[in-house]
Amino acid sequence: MSAQENPAGQGGVHEETAGDAAPGADSNGPKSVSATLSSEHAAELAASAIPESFALSGGVYTAYVVDDLPEQARYLVDRHGDDVVLPALVFTGAEAVDRSPTWQVKPATKIGDRKYISPSRDHNPPKLTVVREVASPEVILIVEGTKQALSAAVWAPADWTIYRISGIWGWRVADEHGGPGTPTPRLAVVAGQDVVVIPDSDAKTNPRVFDGAVALGEACAGYGAASVRFARLPGAGKDGVDDLLARVPECRRTGLMESWVKSAKPKPADLNKRELARLRSAVAKKDSVKRAAQSDGRPGFDTSGDPRQLSLDLVDVLARESGGTRLFRRDRQIVRVLRDDTDALRAGDLESDGLQREILDVAAPYRMVPDGDGGLRPVNVPVPGVLLGLVADHPDEFPPLAGISRSPIVRPDGTIATTNGYDEATGVIVDLSDDIVGMEVPEHPTDGDIVAARALLLDLFAMDGEGGYDGWVFKTVADQTNAIAALMTGPVRAATGPSPLFVTDGLEPGAGKNILVETNMLLLTGENAPMMPIPDSNAEVDKRITADLLAGEQLIALDEVQDAESGRCKLDSGALRAALTARTYRSRELGKSQSLSLPNGAVWWALGNNVQIPADMARRVVPIQLDSDRPDLKNRSNFRYNLDNHVPAHRREYLGALLTLICAWYDRGQPEAPRSFGFASFTEWQRIVGGIMHLAGFKDFLGNVMAVREASDSEAVDNRMHLEWLADGFPPGTRFAARDVLMRARIDGEVAMPPYGWEWDDLTAQKLSKYYGAHRSWYGNLRVRADGKMHGGGKAFVIDELGPAPTSAPASSSPAVSVPPAPGPRPAAGAEAGETIGYTDRKGFRHDAPRAMPPITGMTIAELGEVDL
Repeated sequence: MSAQENPAGQGGVHEETAGDAAPGADSNGPKSVSATLSSEHAAELAASAIPESFALSGGVYTAYVVDDLPEQARYLVDRHGDDVVLPALVFTGAEAVDRSPTWQVKPATKIGDRKYISPSRDHNPPKLTVVREVASPEVILIVEGTKQALSAAVWAPADWTIYRISGIWGWRVADEHGGPGTPTPRLAVVAGQDVVVIPDSDAKTNPRVFDGAVALGEACAGYGAASVRFARLPGAGKDGVDDLLARVPECRRTGLMESWVKSAKPKPADLNKRELARLRSAVAKKDSVKRAAQSDGRPGFDTSGDPRQLSLDLVDVLARESGGTRLFRRDRQIVRVLRDDTDALRAGDLESDGLQREILDVAAPYRMVPDGDGGLRPVNVPVPGVLLGLVADHPDEFPPLAGISRSPIVRPDGTIATTNGYDEATGVIVDLSDDIVGMEVPEHPTDGDIVAARALLLDLFAMDGEGGYDGWVFKTVADQTNAIAALMTGPVRAATGPSPLFVTDGLEPGAGKNILVETNMLLLTGENAPMMPIPDSNAEVDKRITADLLAGEQLIALDEVQDAESGRCKLDSGALRAALTARTYRSRELGKSQSLSLPNGAVWWALGNNVQIPADMARRVVPIQLDSDRPDLKNRSNFRYNLDNHVPAHRREYLGALLTLICAWYDRGQPEAPRSFGFASFTEWQRIVGGIMHLAGFKDFLGNVMAVREASDSEAVDNRMHLEWLADGFPPGTRFAARDVLMRARIDGEVAMPPYGWEWDDLTAQKLSKYYGAHRSWYGNLRVRADGKMHGGGKAFVIDELGPAPTSAPASSSPAVSVPPAPGPRPAAGAEAGETIGYTDRKGFRHDAPRAMPPITGMTIAELGEVDL
């Protein structure tokens, strides 16, 4: 039959058997009348010379959702995920002889090395699937490949029967031990028929294909085929029927099919024994390399290759398989995150042994060695040290690690991460316990939600005596609010940047400072706080900070910060001051000279009794003071809750309350809270946490900070007392000289308060004048400033006063300045009768002397106004 006698469209599924050839109505797939093909799949089939209408009539369709898949294929979605499997291209069909339904699925993404997925051995995998069956066929084609067979059915003459095999060895039935098995008995349909086997084009270069085709021909002959021949396709590589037909015009495709069958040969290819032996030896070596290089599915790497390219390939595999789950980037280094003995994730350095293990988990390095027969064989080997160094030098391929959080975190845009895994927006690994994974927070909290959340937190941090129960002995409401603000800082830490040091100061033993930190730690991390005394030296403090930040700690607690014996506060540490105000803490790697830059995402706590906060630390601190005059403070027992049990049991509720208040603040436009002062270095923390606390109705946020600062700043305290003493003798607006101050000090004796750091005996007029010139800041509501020259030379000074002294005003360099009161009318120049003037001699003694200048009468220059001279 010629191409003209059987034009395209006439050689499709035979009308009498179309239903048999397209069993799409069985339980393995939707009915053909409702099946569809996606535009991508339709284009793919068209590229294989298969029209969309023919594919649909042949039981081919697109599975968009899991229920569209054949029932026995739906496990693929559970195992590999929607994004890997769907949308899938599904081929349904029926097997020869018994018409039992079968199928093949082509996932959206290749799974391992499998492009097509078929039923398991127990669920009728395709062996000899009907594509077209006609009575008394002129020839039977057995075509390797699913799309190849469909394409052949479109363009072959109408009186040909066509079966498909999924692979060149796919016609065998595996035995019970999983061995290659025997030919499918369905090959009995070839009895008495002329059979042409059409393998892929690589039958002439791939001994597997050649041998499979020969074995299939022998099996067909064994089942009584009248003749068996093999079509030799002219393509290269693995070209199949569909590839070759798609390359020629439609008018030539049927003729091409006829020519392949007419010129079919007794062998799949003209290969002699020597050529076959050479090909089989090459394949055997390739197989052995593959077995050595891809054991357990790991990709193989020949370590004898180019070191640069090999290191890049290893980095690529590591980043793809372990990046964002176990391996991350921190300070230009690859770090590894593992679980410790408490099942908590911790970050740690990745030394060479650890990097070796990580590579061997995802790759199989090998090298070729002589096999004793003049050839080579692969041997698995460790990664050479030089390659380990090259891999370690590519940290940028891994995601940055900012920290590890065991509570939900708030991103800078206000969204909340409540599921486990690496959060790209913050660089934080969220590692939540099962009881809080996926917790829901109202998207638009109501006023009622806010009131309920606030009440829940106040109930947990209730003051002593509330409701008749023993409670927290916060010194003031500000201390209570600050304790809740410290808890609030945990979830928003990724959004606020640096946060201050929460100093829990037990003004007497038994006040509950350790329990307060434990409660916060349990709520934020689900763990008990690892209390460790703060080291004595700055170098040791630096080491402690470095170790905690390297581990990605979420809360860092420094205990026993006040040394009772020496009276020294150990918070006087340059390393700690730097860590509190830095987004990235710079330090030296422990035991090495290499510097480190560590992300600082921790919430910082300090604990002590009667903590004397150093002046340099006072501006980095939020105080939480616990104090009570109860005589039974250490022996209280009438608590509302046993916190050790209550907090873990209700952790989800308390975190939900925190997140509700946070969400409400973002949802309502991040309203600003009033501020009594600006918290330098922590302005964003003050804005966010202060805004949340104000919206929720908590009182006196940071209300005790300035008083603690002032009490901690010895210079401010001493200088304020000095100015108060000075203002008694030289009221605001009165001009005086440094020598006048020294004379006044001699008169007042012990009442006289010297400036900070000085004793009166060590001060001269020159030194005091220089001191005043260098200390022009406001101390409380007073300051001293220069006011020109005194009569007879020397600098003049004057006291300025703002008004009523604030109770907690710090020293400041630029408050609003009040104008000093104007002096009264200037007396006439000159000396009155008996007028004296006072002066201080070089030894500091005060003397009175008659004024020598005679009285002057007439008008002053100022009274004359502008005159022409």
